[in-house]
Formats: sequence, C-alpha cells, structure tokens
Amino acid sequence: HQAATAVGIPLKTIWVTVWAVSGIVALVAGIMWGAKSGVQFSLSLIALKALPVLILGGLTSIPGAIVGGLIIGVGEKVGEVYWGPAIGGAIENWFAYVLAMVFLMFRPHGLFGEEIIERV
Repeated sequence: HQAATAVGIPLKTIWVTVWAVSGIVALVAGIMWGAKSGVQFSLSLIALKALPVLILGGLTSIPGAIVGGLIIGVGEKVGEVYWGPAIGGAIENWFAYVLAMVFLMFRPHGLFGEEIIERV
C-alpha cells in the first residue's frame, strides 16, 4: 500500500475498480449457473449457511472456514439424530446460527481468525 501510494497510484480508485469487476464477474457467473441448473428457493438456504461457517472458522482464515464447515455439518447431523426426537426435530435449520452466536460471545474472531489488537 505504501509503495503504491508513493508512486502515485490512487488506491481508492483501484479498490473500487477491483470490487466492481469482481461483483460483475460473480453476477455473470451466478446468472449463467442459475440458467443452467435452475434457480430454486432452497439455494438461498445453502448460501445463508456460509455466514455461520465463516464466523466459526474466522473471517481471515481459509483453513478455519474448512474446519468450521466440518464442525457445523457434523454438529447438525449429530444433533438431528440424538437431540432431534427429544426437541421435535428441525435442528438442522437453526443449529449453525446458535453455534455461531455462542462463538461470537466467547471467541469473536473465530477458531483460526486473527485477534485484532489496536495500540494507541
């Protein structure tokens, strides 16, 4: 960042351009994939499961996201098998969000995320 700024490259313009291009590419890819496979409402439920996985693993860690996905996936199935009959079922719908809320209370940066330390 410092080297680019020292040379005279406007970082804000570059970041806006990069995010705009990546958003357009994601939009086109989503439209093409949706047209090929058919868009259903259940796809949004899968996409919404990504947020608790990222919270659990840590927003800055790819291995953390993988481990968070495995923990949530196994936890949903185990909870549905063992606790489902006692509670009435449908644990898979809310388990990931409750687990993410617990992690946010006790470890807000996730399992493998970097703890932000600000010095004054």
